Amino acid sequence: MPIGLAPFSIRHHVFDKETGTAAYRKLNELGFDGLENGLSRGAGFTPEEDKAIREELGLQVCDIWGDPNDPDGAIKRAEALGVKLICVGTMPGDMMRSLEGFKAYARWLNEKAKPFMEAGYKLSYHNHAQEFRNFAQIGGKSGYEILIEETCPESIVFCLDTFWASAAGADPAYWLRRIKGRNSTVVHFKEYAIDDRNYDCGIGSIPWRFAEVGQGNINWQAVIEACREIGIEWYCIEQDLHRGCAFDSLKISIDYMRNTLKIV
Repeated sequence: MPIGLAPFSIRHHVFDKETGTAAYRKLNELGFDGLENGLSRGAGFTPEEDKAIREELGLQVCDIWGDPNDPDGAIKRAEALGVKLICVGTMPGDMMRSLEGFKAYARWLNEKAKPFMEAGYKLSYHNHAQEFRNFAQIGGKSGYEILIEETCPESIVFCLDTFWASAAGADPAYWLRRIKGRNSTVVHFKEYAIDDRNYDCGIGSIPWRFAEVGQGNINWQAVIEACREIGIEWYCIEQDLHRGCAFDSLKISIDYMRNTLKIV
């Protein structure tokens, strides 16, 4: 199965065409099969330039990020990159404060997805932690469950982020199986770790950090089993912050995924 990259991981390394080209060549050297979005925005490539260098290196694009309020623009980019999946970011924080906010967002997303579905595209919702807040008035059901239940199965799928599910105290493997049939073809492999350099070890303190895959607390064997069960096609590494060079961290992650998790 292909391993991809969420480009946010290397945002501090890509500023122009020269650094963008170097980043692409480094990803190829590390053994990546592709990435989300491509690097055209950060590197200043034209779509044609971006496509040319990716094809030279055998790097595919697995999905793009787009604005649900701009279907024409998002669809145009998706068509240019040859993908049918358009990711949308986490819902607004003010809507996450209440049960009705989650329900309202589900209605909004259903409406926004219509022109995408008519054009043959799907929206892919990407979670953070707050979607897993639980609402006592409906028996402790989470906001994420509400989004699954109240969004359109034909037009909206879910891209699970393993770090943010773990940060919320949720089990990524459980939620991957929960979205079976509604899952994106992409999952974000992001490691959740307790910071060994943090001085505060008080009871109740959780000094978490972003880490390389396999260097933290997520049960990756359980995650990979669930991914295989539900038909995940792309395993996209994402690490928001690094202690050193981002590419050194990516090497640790991809080596663990290839050698230990046997993603080949």
